[in-house]
Amino acid sequence: MAAPVTEFYDGLSPEYRDNMGWDWDAVMRQEGATLDRFLKKQLGRPGPYALLDCSCGIGTQAIGLALQGHQVHATDLSTVSVDCAQQESTKLGVSMKFGVADFRELGETVSDTFDVVLSCDNSIAHCLRDEDLDAALASMLERLNPGGLLLISLRDYDTLVVDKLRFNNEHVHDRPDGRRIVFQLWDWADSGRSYRNHQFLLKESDGSYEVKHFETELRALLREQIMTAVQSAGYEDATWHVPEDSGYYQPIVTARKQ
Repeated sequence: MAAPVTEFYDGLSPEYRDNMGWDWDAVMRQEGATLDRFLKKQLGRPGPYALLDCSCGIGTQAIGLALQGHQVHATDLSTVSVDCAQQESTKLGVSMKFGVADFRELGETVSDTFDVVLSCDNSIAHCLRDEDLDAALASMLERLNPGGLLLISLRDYDTLVVDKLRFNNEHVHDRPDGRRIVFQLWDWADSGRSYRNHQFLLKESDGSYEVKHFETELRALLREQIMTAVQSAGYEDATWHVPEDSGYYQPIVTARKQ
């Protein structure tokens, strides 16, 4: 899992903030505010909370939550992603802690425990094997305080596996320095339980286009699979939250440590 995933994000992360067809700063702030409201509702008490974002990428959720006043420790498997996130937090004057960590083995580099451990943006789908998923959930559980909250967001694969769409997440952004065209092409496995995600970025400059391609494999984790895995890992109160209820753009799974 580690090397192919790291290669994907090492290449994509430096492009992600400014070239993916949306206002990253606005999205980061919006997601931070949305998750802040959701966490307050789930925890039933005001913050600030001690949070571990264990798949932080360039900091979209971690920085957004830090701007809400929470104490955030952000880690990722990709050193390049963590470097990008740290640069963004510095620009914004946000105090955070960063580190490089595999979310299957958080205890190797993270010693603190937290009120919330989160992994958003479908990162959990990189766990292609049951062993990887089980290790990740166990690792996250170890980093939670008693009564602490696990929060995972992922794609709604129960819907996606029905049609097996291939062309996804397309964006076009006309900028002063040239157009950006972004899309994903998914090549589904015959089993329908995983797919190759081809992320394309076309960057225009003076009428010519540079094409960048990043590729990774993801698991189409069905709702029953992720919920069963969470419960089997020893969490309590495992709950599936739809976007209409949570306000977040992906389904969210929450669960608690005893």
